[in-house]
Amino acid sequence: MTEKVLVFDGIDQHAIDIMENAGYEVISNPQASDKDFAGSNDIVGILLMMYPIDGAIMDRYPNLKVIARHGVGYDNVDLEAAKERNIVVSNTPGANATAVAETAVTLMMMAGRLFDTDKRGITDERAKSYAKSHRGVEVSGKTVGILGFGHIGRTIAELLVGFGVNILAYARHDKDVPNGRMASLDEIFEQSDFVVSTLPATPATTKMVGETAFKKMKQSAVLVNVGRGPVVDEKALIIALKAGEIAAAGLDVVEQEPISPDNELLALENTYVLPHVAGNSQEAFQTIGETAAKDILSVVTGKGSQNQVN
Repeated sequence: MTEKVLVFDGIDQHAIDIMENAGYEVISNPQASDKDFAGSNDIVGILLMMYPIDGAIMDRYPNLKVIARHGVGYDNVDLEAAKERNIVVSNTPGANATAVAETAVTLMMMAGRLFDTDKRGITDERAKSYAKSHRGVEVSGKTVGILGFGHIGRTIAELLVGFGVNILAYARHDKDVPNGRMASLDEIFEQSDFVVSTLPATPATTKMVGETAFKKMKQSAVLVNVGRGPVVDEKALIIALKAGEIAAAGLDVVEQEPISPDNELLALENTYVLPHVAGNSQEAFQTIGETAAKDILSVVTGKGSQNQVN
């Protein structure tokens, strides 16, 4: 049989070329429902986007050796189920770090300066009134707390060097912070003018930024989230934004995605929301696809994965 790899529609062509040039047939579909994972004896690898994969789906592919996540987060894959079936699960750490870090800095400025409110104020009297009574804050010279100091967190800090900021970084292990220092969560919440989360969603991080954190933060503080939505308690965030406990929020991610059009965050004047697109630059999309494709080939040829997460 010709061994095959299942990928999602729209993946960068470079990733497809890598696998086809190695002799594998690439099967593409939307990966939008269970029917897109119908099963096959020929599939040895899956290059996966966001669709949740559990043991029941894995069992449809008896010869599956690897699930390579297109991106950093892998909370949509049942790691234990994969481990029980000797299926390697990998991700692409750092491949989209620049794209996500640039988005974080953009959100700091867009939300911090309330630029979207200014824009809407051209035609919307309510937005215009809000913008007149709420002046935005600059990034330069401020204290920026970064939750998670891996590839993305460090790149954010590097990009902010020119702004003359002081970085407070939180991570599981101490790391070198060129333009600042490691700090506790309380220090970050209490001292930061901008709090930026790059954290994945885990039992330890879920709702880490919640009511208690917002009450510790400055009223002038801006929250930015480019990690995973569940890290922030959305109900508590909405209350804090409406009550003026914090000044603004810039979000690339929310608790339930895709975001519902009636999500209250979209109606708040002091909130700037993107539909989880931080890592979607042309450069990042190509690099992520190539990295995941090479990882699949490495696993199926018996060389293992440098990016295994299970």
